[in-house]
Amino acid sequence: MDFGNFFNGAFGNDGDKDQKLSQSFDDDDYEEDENSYLGCTNIFTIEAKALKAGGCRLYLSLFLVGEINSPERNTWKMDQNDDGGIDLYYKDTSGAMIITLKDDEIIVNRLGSRPSMDYLMGETAIINHLLDQLDEIAFDNTIDEKDRLLILHEPGDAINIVRESLSFN
Repeated sequence: MDFGNFFNGAFGNDGDKDQKLSQSFDDDDYEEDENSYLGCTNIFTIEAKALKAGGCRLYLSLFLVGEINSPERNTWKMDQNDDGGIDLYYKDTSGAMIITLKDDEIIVNRLGSRPSMDYLMGETAIINHLLDQLDEIAFDNTIDEKDRLLILHEPGDAINIVRESLSFN
């Protein structure tokens, strides 16, 4: 009897699985998405026909400055990230919103694996107001379409689709 292999597979664990598991976490084979942060969850992505990222970032930053004290003073801290996007950190540090603006899309991610209920309630309010602002930017009839900060692909319902997919409709 070969006592060296007596317990192999007895507990649902065989050597081949261990080897495959260690290979699957090999750093050489791991490709991280260069546009995301580790531990991020995508909340929504809006694809655009055209987006003036700098102007849109300024507009949204000014809007978000008005939201940082909502519902109470110093609830949110705002910062510009290295990619030129906007980061919103919640006061209890359980979560943050990462807003990324590219030439053809707006991406909003949540950073934090276990955000608090207070964070989630605040995030819901911010996102609802953010979608209102994006809708205003995209469909302001007083601005020629070529001069708008955000132009959506036809039929122009991307913001409404995001709004319907989220739970606060």
